[in-house]
Amino acid sequence: MADRKLSPTSYLVLSLVARTGPCTPFDIKKQVDRSIGFFWSFPHSQIYAEPERLVEEGLLSGYQETTGRRRRIYSITDAGRAELEDWLTTGQDRRTHELRDSGLLKLYFGSLSSPDDVVEVAAGEKQAHQKRLDRYLAAHDSLSGDPASDTHELLVLEFGIRYEALSVEFWGEIEQRRAAVQPTASAGNTPPTSSATARMRRRSPAE
Repeated sequence: MADRKLSPTSYLVLSLVARTGPCTPFDIKKQVDRSIGFFWSFPHSQIYAEPERLVEEGLLSGYQETTGRRRRIYSITDAGRAELEDWLTTGQDRRTHELRDSGLLKLYFGSLSSPDDVVEVAAGEKQAHQKRLDRYLAAHDSLSGDPASDTHELLVLEFGIRYEALSVEFWGEIEQRRAAVQPTASAGNTPPTSSATARMRRRSPAE
């Protein structure tokens, strides 16, 4: 296998071309927008530019239509299938998985703010996750009724549904737990020191 530097976008494009057959960058974008794009942001400019780069690597082949819209059509090559197979059968990526969530970061430093502030953050996070949950459920219903949809595409959406449902539950609990803490009349942002607060902090999953 050649020592190529391929990005997640590279493997996304290879996988979609391998699964759907000859297609255009616009076809790839449509596939991304209906499922995997919910969980991993792929800039449209990269999606449109990546197929030609993969042609240069010998992983895709491309040809221009001579009539009609004169679209650029891409197909996967034998080398591309070999590269894709190697990626799909390899275990954990070298990069460590990270959950970069600004809400969790604010919660981690919640002792620097008041309980009311934490409640406000929790309420906002719960609402945002609920909106995503509703969107994923609608997408799952739509794909479930499409005979051409891929079972594995639905499985990824099901992961998202479970994750968002858990997040809604988690932030709802934080919202209720912190709302029950009564702030003291201390100056500045000194956190409450009541026994209820101490118990809450010991039980908090974020600390």
